[in-house]
Amino acid sequence: MKISLKTLFIVLTAATLVSACSPRKEVRGYMADEKLVSAIRPNVDTQNSVKSMLGSPTTVATFDNLSWYYYTKSSEQFAFFDQDITELDIIAVRFNEDGYVTSVDKYNLADFKDIDPVGDKTKTYGRELSFFQELFANIGRFGTSGPQTPRAGN
Repeated sequence: MKISLKTLFIVLTAATLVSACSPRKEVRGYMADEKLVSAIRPNVDTQNSVKSMLGSPTTVATFDNLSWYYYTKSSEQFAFFDQDITELDIIAVRFNEDGYVTSVDKYNLADFKDIDPVGDKTKTYGRELSFFQELFANIGRFGTSGPQTPRAGN
């Protein structure tokens, strides 16, 4: 009887550990209504009409206000491992200088590309300090003569 209780305990413990390691699923971003997205008409709709139909964009182009992006991302993460993107939908609404829609583009996970940044360093001029030189560099640089009254030109 002890052997069967021990076996039962081991099986229950293993089942608990395995069930605790199920992946976490997350869905983030804008859940697009396809009818509203397909109702956007180039050269007819403006930024205001798009905002009233779809709401505020998830993000806007960095250097101008002429591209709006609405995106949804679904991902899974198992324990402490990296996140795996399972679904990615991006709607890009582009405008001309007058604020009218020029195009509505849709992208998905197949269009996704990982960017590998260059690992080079930017050359800077000046002194290269060690950790301890940086840590103790300001010792003795400032006087302790007490408060001074400001003078003209300071």
